Amino acid sequence: MNTFLPKALAVALITLLLTACSTVRDVSDKSYTYKNEHSIAWNISNASGMDPYSDAHIIPSQKIMFSRTDYDFAFPVLGEGKLNEASLPLTPLLQYRPTGMEMQDWQTDGIMAWIPTELASTPDAASQVLTDKLEYAVLETLKESQRDYGDVQKGLGYNDWLGKYVFQRNASRYLVVKFADKFAECERPKDEYYDPVRQKNPTCIFYVSFHDAEKVVRTPDFIGTNATGKSYLIRHDGLNGSYISPTYRNSGNHSDAEFERLHYAFVQQVSRHLPSWVIIYLAPHESSGMPAVILQQGKVHFFIQDK
Repeated sequence: MNTFLPKALAVALITLLLTACSTVRDVSDKSYTYKNEHSIAWNISNASGMDPYSDAHIIPSQKIMFSRTDYDFAFPVLGEGKLNEASLPLTPLLQYRPTGMEMQDWQTDGIMAWIPTELASTPDAASQVLTDKLEYAVLETLKESQRDYGDVQKGLGYNDWLGKYVFQRNASRYLVVKFADKFAECERPKDEYYDPVRQKNPTCIFYVSFHDAEKVVRTPDFIGTNATGKSYLIRHDGLNGSYISPTYRNSGNHSDAEFERLHYAFVQQVSRHLPSWVIIYLAPHESSGMPAVILQQGKVHFFIQDK
């Protein structure tokens, strides 16, 4: 019996499958329909394909205040005349959501990005554009706040055969920036990658990872406009999702809640230096009194809905 044909056919099918998995899909002929019954925060996360965090049900008077986008997470300096925890407590936005055994998309911090196709011709080039934008935003934040920082580390993460062909994961991109922070008691970063003597000391590290875009989409109006109307979509969900780690660790003389607020404040400052098509999602931290938020160019979008 000649088994050459079935084997050749199997090889061809596998080749086609792997090729299909590695090719970016163009679904820009479909536009996102805005859901008016939900918040812009919910619509942004939903448009990215993420399982969105649900809107908190609040009374009309609260919605008027929480619909403003100028909320300032600055910590520990609240500042006078600012819309922040001193003037508008976040308690009405806290909501407990049982999740069961599996981690949900909305339980981790990450980024969503609609990279305009006129800025890059391939997913790989689009990822480089995003990495450069993130690096610029973090370094500008550190410079304007006069915080020393160490060498910037960025590049491709490790992806084995199982991850690539079985789980269909593309290699992750990462950006790491270590910095000093007097209030958080983080010292000036040293060159050593690992120093056991300092491993229990407070650390201040901005770390973000994401994967190449898998599809080209129609740019939603509430993200912004671009020349082609199309963009490479960077996700925060699934195996190819993005991730932002806690910026402040090993609390020292500060509580976990204080470090959580420092994280919100730092990431908001970074967001102010990013283009409108780079969105930062911060997961809810009810134990610290911090709700889920969407950050776009420093503006805050809360997950809110009328009671």
